[in-house]
Amino acid sequence: MSAKQMVAVLQDLGYPKASKLDPKGLEWMFENDTMLPFLEWFCNSVSSANVLPKEEVKQFHSFENTEEGILEGDQLEQALKNLKISQNEQVTEADLQHEIDQLSQSLERGRKRKQSLMQKRNKLSLHHTSMNHRQSKLSQIETKVKSQYKGRLEQNLTDNAKVNSSLEHLVETVGQLSEVYELPVQEKSKEAIPMFLSQLPLDDFYQKEEKFSQELSFFTRKKFFEGIADVAGSSEGSRYEILEINDPNLSLIRGGGQAINISQCKELSRIQKSFPAAKLKHIEAKVASVQAERRLETAEDILKLIQAGEFSKDCNSINERLSAADSSLQRVVRDLETLSRDEIPGLIQESMGAQVSHILTGDYNLKLARQDYFISNQDQVIRPLVQQRARNEFLTMAFELENRNHRDIHRLLVAVKQLLQNHLKGWQARMKMMEDPLLTSAKFKRSTIDSRDSFSKRLHQVLEVEDTQHLFLTYSSLEDGAGKLRHSYSASCNHADTVRGSQDELLEVLEQNMQSSEEMMYSGSSTTHGQPSMTPPQLQSTMTQLEGMLGRLEHTIKDTVRNLEQKKQTLKSDPLLYKERKLFIYFFTNPPCLRQLFEEMSSRLQAQKLQ
Repeated sequence: MSAKQMVAVLQDLGYPKASKLDPKGLEWMFENDTMLPFLEWFCNSVSSANVLPKEEVKQFHSFENTEEGILEGDQLEQALKNLKISQNEQVTEADLQHEIDQLSQSLERGRKRKQSLMQKRNKLSLHHTSMNHRQSKLSQIETKVKSQYKGRLEQNLTDNAKVNSSLEHLVETVGQLSEVYELPVQEKSKEAIPMFLSQLPLDDFYQKEEKFSQELSFFTRKKFFEGIADVAGSSEGSRYEILEINDPNLSLIRGGGQAINISQCKELSRIQKSFPAAKLKHIEAKVASVQAERRLETAEDILKLIQAGEFSKDCNSINERLSAADSSLQRVVRDLETLSRDEIPGLIQESMGAQVSHILTGDYNLKLARQDYFISNQDQVIRPLVQQRARNEFLTMAFELENRNHRDIHRLLVAVKQLLQNHLKGWQARMKMMEDPLLTSAKFKRSTIDSRDSFSKRLHQVLEVEDTQHLFLTYSSLEDGAGKLRHSYSASCNHADTVRGSQDELLEVLEQNMQSSEEMMYSGSSTTHGQPSMTPPQLQSTMTQLEGMLGRLEHTIKDTVRNLEQKKQTLKSDPLLYKERKLFIYFFTNPPCLRQLFEEMSSRLQAQKLQ
């Protein structure tokens, strides 16, 4: 379809000066989407066959000017039928009389219809008069509404100006805030100073703090770990083995815990147990040392006598002297045995308490010495630690305060964004609503529905109007559909009244049936004035028996559970019964295991008999 086809159609219809038309000058009509369906219909449907010539048009106008009128619609179709019948068949007098009777009846019906139409016309005239009266009253309301509209419009302009000024102020504020939050580029502008603490580099601060911590740790280790050895007595470490002077961190820095106390108690009990044997060995070693010294002294005296030539060479005197020495040695050995058997153990036991008090006294003296050492030196460590903690806490507090302000600003910006988005959505919704063709004032009244009028098209679809005779949807067809809907509504109301009456009859029948059913149910029953017995007697007796059986079964189960618990308690209290039960289980479930147990028991009995 193109402009050439349209020019050809116009030439076929005999349009004046159609041959002088240029198809290129008519191309603009086919570029408009709203006119394209009409042009397509015009080019495909209109031809010389469905266009009247001038003579027929003049004759039609002459018929219109006469008083007889022109047949249209159903009357024209009926006339054409009668004309075809009169042309094809010969009409008799009876047929004509019958037709006259029918026409007289239709005339009578037409008169009645005319009378009803006149009555409707009178009613409509009254309605028109009332509507004119209401319209006369609406002029005052219209004036008032116009004044209100003018006031609302002025208020809207004032509010719009305020909103615009507020938005400009908001944009300016947000712009200033964004400039504040922009990080300075150090490479381009070295003199630029960051606006926030979070933008400052903290590498130097962290390095200095790390160096300070290392120096403080070195000072603490030197004062409290290396210097504690002098206080604990590193030159005499054997005297302080129970106090663990090599690891003072256990008992001095963290404090003596329960594990350290238990270990010290165990060590003290070990020393108490080993003290008698060690003391006895010490005494024996002393005795052996004294004996060796005395023997050495005696040998030296004899050697001196031999060297001086004063030693007796008589064998008898030597034997006498040797026997005297043996007798004195035996007396000393007997005395030593008596001491080691009777007096020395008691003395060792008595000195054990003194030894324990001596150890504990040394322990407490060492702890007091360490405590004095720590108290005298802890201020030198506490003061730098407090300063370091104060620096860190101050920096953390500054960061937290700045972070809280950042969060507040973020919340405000998010709220502003959400508010602007809501205003934008509302504005878009209002603009979409204002784009509706029904809200725009038309320059002239249209008989067809605009293709952009989605509401009227949807209403046309809802009313299910079948408009097949026209290319476009018309308001008249919409009115016809509304009339049909009103007619169907009245018919539905009438049908609903009819159905409601039939439902009332059905309800009466249902109530009668209910009364008869109640009479049949309560007749001859002892529950006439109460709840009816809905259960048959046989089923009721069976349910009663079943409830009794369930009660007895529950009682039996409880007795069984109670008996089982008693047997369990008995088995727990008597191990022989428990073993007997296990043997019975093996007897019924595992005979080889039972046989093996009996063989083991018999072998044990035989072994006991042999012993």
